[in-house]
Amino acid sequence: MVSPIQICRLLKCSLVILNSMHRKPEHVMTFLEAELGTNGSLDSYHKLEVNGRFVPKNLEGALKRYADEYVTCRGYWCQSPNSTVLSKEDGIWCVRCKKCKNRRYLRQG
Repeated sequence: MVSPIQICRLLKCSLVILNSMHRKPEHVMTFLEAELGTNGSLDSYHKLEVNGRFVPKNLEGALKRYADEYVTCRGYWCQSPNSTVLSKEDGIWCVRCKKCKNRRYLRQG
């Protein structure tokens, strides 16, 4: 069983990671709610609070999947973890790398 202190430490660490991703907290929250099968909310400081108990490994895995899908460039030579921008082009979400200019469209659903 994971102690609440470990979970709090992980969430604090996760917030630092989320800030470095430069993504809207609401977008990350929606993704994590779907991945973890729970509900959450953002407080006035944009700190994510999720309902339930989770193993840190599961939270880390969900954050990694978010980064793989919405943050990290998939350009063969680039793979930049911090230089992509999420935007909507013609109604479709797109991840575009500021560094190599690679662009990919996200699946709907």
